[in-house]
Amino acid sequence: MNLAQIIEDALTQSGGNDVFVYRLDGVVVDVEIGIHDHERGRRQRVRIDVVTVVSAKGWDGTDRIQTVVDYDYLFNAIRALNDRKFDLQETLCGAILDAALTPDAVLAAAVTTRKMDVYKEAESVGLTRFRKK
Repeated sequence: MNLAQIIEDALTQSGGNDVFVYRLDGVVVDVEIGIHDHERGRRQRVRIDVVTVVSAKGWDGTDRIQTVVDYDYLFNAIRALNDRKFDLQETLCGAILDAALTPDAVLAAAVTTRKMDVYKEAESVGLTRFRKK
């Protein structure tokens, strides 16, 4: 399933209400991640991109943060990952998805992680996980 399909599904389930698609792109954290012996006990740079599909049902059309989902909850949850150890990017993505889907208004999310320093010939290695409520 790709992001376009997630958005389409969320729109279908929204009952005719608007849907917001929020993006938090390019957050770089130093996290202990890796399954291989040479990765254990050391931190690696990981780039994180998150897309959330959010019901706009609670938005009253005013210009007030209280009527929408604030990005801070997600940014802070990602920063807190610095204190955890992960073997797999799949697990890291799952932890971020859990956090991304916390607000009631969030209908679906996609998380992409990229380990940035694995191969000198490659910009990054990574994956994307999707989940909808």
